[in-house]
Amino acid sequence: MPNKLTYSVVAAPATDADVVERLLTKTVNGESDAKSYPADTSKFDDLTVTQGDLVILTLVDVDDAGNRSGPASLSFTAEDTIPPSDPSGLGVTLISEA
Repeated sequence: MPNKLTYSVVAAPATDADVVERLLTKTVNGESDAKSYPADTSKFDDLTVTQGDLVILTLVDVDDAGNRSGPASLSFTAEDTIPPSDPSGLGVTLISEA
């Protein structure tokens, strides 16, 4: 069964003072979902996908006149890159001497 992977989604703060919203579009395997966030958002909702999914994130800032910035875009294939914890409890005990 493929693993579910959760990613934190972040971006630098909007640079222009007249930005009123940030639009983040998440596309997973060709299916898109867009959500509007307040202008001061730099940490977006976490993203949970299945290992192997193709993910495209696109962020656009919108100003008070309705103008849209060019998009910032990021794409990746979801992969499990977290190794298991190091084993513990390994030890030796002297049991005899000759």
